[in-house]
Amino acid sequence: MKKLLLIVMLIGGSYLLAEDGSSLASPKPKTPEYLCQHWVHSFEEQQQADKDSIYRPKDFKKFPGSRFRMQYIFYKNGDCEWYYLSTDDAHHFQPGKWRFDPRKSILQIIKGDTTESYRVTELTKDMLRITPIEPRGEKS
Repeated sequence: MKKLLLIVMLIGGSYLLAEDGSSLASPKPKTPEYLCQHWVHSFEEQQQADKDSIYRPKDFKKFPGSRFRMQYIFYKNGDCEWYYLSTDDAHHFQPGKWRFDPRKSILQIIKGDTTESYRVTELTKDMLRITPIEPRGEKS
């Protein structure tokens, strides 16, 4: 009896599934190939109940005016710049570092002594969708 194989395309890779739904191969891990660019928070695209934040490339569209719009610039060498929210509206970029765990789809952004962790739920050349991961022991 031949087993039917289904190829299910997911962000960052493919899964091979047997007829019974069991996995025949490990998924190809996400790679940050699209991550290294200038991303701008596109909060207008988000649903109010979403925990995800949607980012688009800087030149993706003309973004509506806003007092502050978070931005990240990721470089291939692990450096990054993040847009600092200044109390006097003199917002500017600050240097940082980033690292990505493709097995868990976790992006960490190091801002001085602080590390922010995000689960990458979508990453294409035109979309970065991330969900913050709360530090252990802290609840909002």
